[in-house]
Amino acid sequence: MTVHERPNRASANEAASFVEEYDRLEQVREEKLRLLDADFKTKKRAIQKEIDSSQGTLLADAKRQGVNKGVIRALTDAQKIKRKAEALMERAEGKVDGLDEDDRDFAVDIRTALGDDFAGFGLGAAAVAREDTVAEEAKPDATTQAVIAAVRADMSEDDWDKAAPDVNSEATAPH
Repeated sequence: MTVHERPNRASANEAASFVEEYDRLEQVREEKLRLLDADFKTKKRAIQKEIDSSQGTLLADAKRQGVNKGVIRALTDAQKIKRKAEALMERAEGKVDGLDEDDRDFAVDIRTALGDDFAGFGLGAAAVAREDTVAEEAKPDATTQAVIAAVRADMSEDDWDKAAPDVNSEATAPH
């Protein structure tokens, strides 16, 4: 292969030295990572052995007290899965929180389109709670509703409409 020399261009021998040095560094990286990985695996096995021993002792104690180890493992596995799911939901919510206001609003609209089942998820639950709070704040409290209903009951429809043209008659109608 012929390398055509130009101004500001390394010769073939100079370019080869860059390749050799880059490859040498790559080999150093591979060796360091191999050693680090071996060290990590050794430490990981030690931790596994220590915890397995402690858990074995605990399960033996539980068995002596009449607690089935299958029950303990099943409940612990469920807790472990729950922790992982919560961590993933926090991460997902963080992504949604990072959206600009229009995109966050659009996410709420999408959640609404997905339906009630989505409300169980973190973003869905937060959106439903926020919407419920807004709806509750817009609605008069029970005492106010009772006063409005009592006043309205003593008025004709025509008088009511004249006295409170801005009030949503459906929301304040006596039940």
